[in-house]
Amino acid sequence: MHVLKKVVEVFQDWTPVMVNAFIAGVGRALDLISTWYVTPRLKLETSRVIGKLGWRRAVALQLPVVALASLHVSAALFVFFFSLFLAAGNVQGAWFVREVGEEKYFSLLVEAARKARWREIVLSEAAHLALYATPATVLTWVILAAPSIQFPPWDTYTLALPILLALAFYGCLGTFRMLMHLHRLRKPPSNVEDEPFPPK
Repeated sequence: MHVLKKVVEVFQDWTPVMVNAFIAGVGRALDLISTWYVTPRLKLETSRVIGKLGWRRAVALQLPVVALASLHVSAALFVFFFSLFLAAGNVQGAWFVREVGEEKYFSLLVEAARKARWREIVLSEAAHLALYATPATVLTWVILAAPSIQFPPWDTYTLALPILLALAFYGCLGTFRMLMHLHRLRKPPSNVEDEPFPPK
């Protein structure tokens, strides 16, 4: 009985960590699956780090993220909702990419990015800030200024702030990554590997 009681106590102690890890893990899985759905060869991946790492290393990279998020429910919720926003952004317009093909879409994107004026690109992509970051920042300020409303065992800050901060972070990161990605595409290729369709 003493051993069983110890096992139950250990399980109870680790339950919050496992729940947090599950929440964060589901979020990261949604992001990876949606990315694979749109760009299996990572040709359209805006993150240069993930594009260079490849799928196996990209999946392995999620392990420390989930481990860190498991330490607190706020971190787990942040990772989950941020990943959910990324996944939603990935599949938005995915029908067109899958219809024309990853390679052809990439080629069209390169051509359009090189022809368009940089000011028009910036104004268009900065819509992320108006759509996500601005309202999330305002709501975060309102919540911080208002008295905390208790929802045992979590309060308003624990539940709401990770969601709002993830929304704001997604807006900022999405704008920055897409602008950098399109900026790179506008440059003439420096080597054969940078060509949309390298000669065989």
